[in-house]
Amino acid sequence: MSVPPNPLIDLDSPEFLDNFRRGIDEFDSARLPQEPLSRESLRKLVDLGIYLPAIPREYGGRENHREMCEVIEIMSERNLPLGMYTMIVTVLFLRNVSASGDDLLKKEVFDDFANNPVIGGLAFTEPSSGSNLARMETTYHDDGDEYRITGTKHWQAFSEQADWWIICAKHPERKEFAYFAHKRSDGGFVTTEVYDSLGLKNLGYGLNTLDLRVPRHYRLTKTRERLGDAAEILCASRFSKAAMGSGFLRRLHTEALRQVSTRKIGDGTLHDIDYVRYKVSRIKQNYVVCNALYRQLMLAENYLSDMENSMFASLATKVLASESMLESAIDYQQLCGGDGYRTGAPDNIAAYALLDARVYTVFDGTNDLLCQHLANLFLQQFQRSRLRSPLEFIGQFAYLEDAFLHLTDINISYIADASSQDKVVILGRILSRMYGISALQKSSQSAAPNARLAVDSADYPKAIAVLKNEIVGLVNEYELAGRLAETQATSGEIRPRATMIAAGSKVGMHQ
Repeated sequence: MSVPPNPLIDLDSPEFLDNFRRGIDEFDSARLPQEPLSRESLRKLVDLGIYLPAIPREYGGRENHREMCEVIEIMSERNLPLGMYTMIVTVLFLRNVSASGDDLLKKEVFDDFANNPVIGGLAFTEPSSGSNLARMETTYHDDGDEYRITGTKHWQAFSEQADWWIICAKHPERKEFAYFAHKRSDGGFVTTEVYDSLGLKNLGYGLNTLDLRVPRHYRLTKTRERLGDAAEILCASRFSKAAMGSGFLRRLHTEALRQVSTRKIGDGTLHDIDYVRYKVSRIKQNYVVCNALYRQLMLAENYLSDMENSMFASLATKVLASESMLESAIDYQQLCGGDGYRTGAPDNIAAYALLDARVYTVFDGTNDLLCQHLANLFLQQFQRSRLRSPLEFIGQFAYLEDAFLHLTDINISYIADASSQDKVVILGRILSRMYGISALQKSSQSAAPNARLAVDSADYPKAIAVLKNEIVGLVNEYELAGRLAETQATSGEIRPRATMIAAGSKVGMHQ
């Protein structure tokens, strides 16, 4: 019996998104239990079309990059863990089936997701290798009409709940990596431990053992050498931090402003205190930054295309968005006082906001590791340009050129020497802030994609000033790292030679 067409397919984008936004009140983080979603709750989200933007039109979906972004952003404002939930299923699972799946696999997967409350996850990370995916021990073997996959994976979201997986495994003899879909009901994917994670408790992380038999048409068509395809997959995931950060920080600013405006202090409120107003304004400026990063994701990138060539932007986005989220969550908890340290507090969401935001600087590769990769990409391009001045190169570098005029009064003439690993990491953080200024400059000169994302024009100079101040501090830290290195050398201290990034580890980790 044929399934009737989904009426959500024919709605225009504003109507589809408004309908989704109106339907998710019950999923608010202030009310939803901190535990994996029930199938009944997921059914409601599926009926609202949460997966449709990631499903191709020929399989009954809406196939829309901007809607994928907006659904993640809207959900993150209501509930940050569910924003991550949405991203993993759509950007990491469904996007890759759409881009690289066999036609038979696509039909099976998309029919399932368009009509049922099912979940798809990504299984890359292993206990023995962490962010260094090149050292993974999960292997695949040709076995007639099937592939056999054996190994161990962990930190998979939905470890006990996911119905479908994309699994990365390597050939036991050659340095080749392959990617396979797997349907859990086919057996062999066993959760042996559920982790008690500090935050993102709705996602259900755990440890899994694999002994799978996978049909040959479940292998995804990925052709890059070594871990190039894993890097592209995670590039899309890293960009998504802009969507999650935008929604989350808009919510935190609203909550912080309400908290300080209603908390009585003597004859007034907390909002009457200058430093309190400053802290609230910092949360707002962090939102403005993530809003600009989010606009860049929506307007300049495309989840429906290959994203390998946007590696620099994805790394800068992930670093800056996640650090803005964490800083604001700490400020919000501070504004809530002792009650901000209570999980389940009746008048704030500070405790879980901080616990949920904290892990964003760790997942998808720790920010320190990604900063090193970001800096190396910049230094490679700078050296190829044969220019002598880093500032001159920034004025010609597509990702940073819009920030050029805001940087001319900062002494960055020597940052490209990056003679040690600590300097390289700090340089990466500097570059992420430069990319943020570039995004803010672009946003200040263009209209918002919709009214919900509109920002007061007066807030752009303030947000740019905040990032410039952070760059000045990081430049000073860069100098300090050099002086400390000199002190260690003259005092005879032995400096470790190990680098943070071994072969392949630049890919990073993901749940």
